[in-house]
Amino acid sequence: MIVLGLAGHVDHGKTALVRALTGIDTDRLPEEKARGMTTDLGFAALRLFAPRASAAEGAAQEATPHARPRTFISQAAANQDPARRDSLPEGSPLDIGVIDVPGHERYIRNMVAGAWSLDLALLVVAADDGWMEQSENHARVLSATGMARLIVAVTKIDKVSRERSEEVEQDSFRRASTIFGAQAIAGVVGISALHGEGIENLKALIAAEAARIEAARLGSPRSREGFLFIDRIFSKPGVGRIVCGSLVGGTFAVEEEVIQSPGGEILRIKGIESLGKAISSISGTARVALNISKTKAGTARGDLLYKAPRNSSQYYSGREFIVKVEELPYSTSPVTKDSEILKKGGEIEAAVGTAGRIGKIIPLGNHPWYRFSCAEELAFPSSSPLVLIRHGGARIVGRAWAVFEGKTDRIARRKLAILLAGLGNASPPDAAEAIRAAIAPQPQNDSGGRRGDPILDRVPTEDSNSDQDLTIDDRVVLEPSLKKAEKRLREAGRHCIEYQNTVNANFRTTGKAQTPALPPRKDLDRLCALGIALPLDRNLFIHRDTYTTLVAAILKNRGPGQILEIGTVKEITGFSRKFVIPFLHRMERDAYIKREGERRIILKLV
Repeated sequence: MIVLGLAGHVDHGKTALVRALTGIDTDRLPEEKARGMTTDLGFAALRLFAPRASAAEGAAQEATPHARPRTFISQAAANQDPARRDSLPEGSPLDIGVIDVPGHERYIRNMVAGAWSLDLALLVVAADDGWMEQSENHARVLSATGMARLIVAVTKIDKVSRERSEEVEQDSFRRASTIFGAQAIAGVVGISALHGEGIENLKALIAAEAARIEAARLGSPRSREGFLFIDRIFSKPGVGRIVCGSLVGGTFAVEEEVIQSPGGEILRIKGIESLGKAISSISGTARVALNISKTKAGTARGDLLYKAPRNSSQYYSGREFIVKVEELPYSTSPVTKDSEILKKGGEIEAAVGTAGRIGKIIPLGNHPWYRFSCAEELAFPSSSPLVLIRHGGARIVGRAWAVFEGKTDRIARRKLAILLAGLGNASPPDAAEAIRAAIAPQPQNDSGGRRGDPILDRVPTEDSNSDQDLTIDDRVVLEPSLKKAEKRLREAGRHCIEYQNTVNANFRTTGKAQTPALPPRKDLDRLCALGIALPLDRNLFIHRDTYTTLVAAILKNRGPGQILEIGTVKEITGFSRKFVIPFLHRMERDAYIKREGERRIILKLV
């Protein structure tokens, strides 16, 4: 199945176009009937058939008779992607689920709920009004959710002159190309839903695009894990709870177990229905209705259903996230106040799938890294971006990719800010991997168990005596002052750097003269946050690599359970007793040894 969605300004004829394409009126709510305006998602089904390749090209040519550049763009986009040149055999059935979204700015969150799962979009612009505010906003939502392919449908051409229709077609194509790139525009079609003009051309273009998408999908490996955001819930007598949504990514089957988040409750799929037929399994992308087992915590729109993932990083569920924010292109002059919230932080709405949360976004160091927190738990795949909406309005501020989930304190955030600053404009997956690599293994508490918080267990809190640090990998690029400090610390080697109760820092050596003009204390503190420098006590620091080398030398030819003598450590390191004790304390904190009375017992090797 292909999922097709309609987007565009209020009263530009989206629902009438769905009716002309499918024969179904998607305004199902009494309020919608009374007001003549879509307020929530509407759903319909359409069956088309794969055309001949030459017929598809002809449809695109006929669909854009007045603008050869649009025809050229459509062909160029197909030619650039080899998978799109392939198509299904002529006459192959194409089942298409159609989602009609509300156009009024008041319902922009519902628009996001309909846009997230689309394979293909119809961006609807009325010929009499032209490109309007919500045309822009809806286009930016589609861009935020990663829409790769769309058709521009210019409606109500029966109400205007041919010249006006052509003007709107050209302008809409230019604006859509600015937001999506010209290669993403499959074609521009002028239509009249009232009189049926252009409808067959539009169907032919939809069929051509759907056939290419299906062919590309058949030629790609299918993911095992599927997921679905719930958008409708109802009960059916004698059956029980039914939830509906768009299945993406994999396969759901009857009697399989799925996880419902937030909450993590495991549910059983008792039945599946799609396009009005009961089936035993279904693969995404598809519109589906699932009969699920009874839940303890209940089910709500915006809940995420997914199969158990192969690794835990595929899904996030929580109230606090570190995110990378990307601003989106405008086809009009950008509204400067929309970017102010990214500079200063403040209240914002985040929408993903059919879920939405009001929360706060706060800069984490420099753009593009931020912390987003919300009062209610939010669950979503790590591959899905959050659409950021100005709180109390309808303007799209940008999109955000989560790279970390978990509660953080001030110290942890400072460490993460330094780490992310070193990563620069890294991709979200690379940043997420760097953070995972940076977090040291969880220390065990006195009873042998692990503490629950995902980051506070790994970093010092403001009321903690722990010196455990987040460390980083080689992808971090140090700024010049930190690079200089790191070099001096490395040169110090086992002689360490000690800060006295004076302005200057000095080498504390075991026989060498002290070296003046060492790095400012703030640079050593930042190197500690990055895990490059390790504190042995409040004022004594050693390079991570030096520390690791010395620990390896101390533990060489020894094993867990053996006693480690202070004299042995002094002989290997060259430390006096004054400095060997802080070094041993560091080894205790890192769980290499434990102290029993006056003895130190080896726990593990390097």
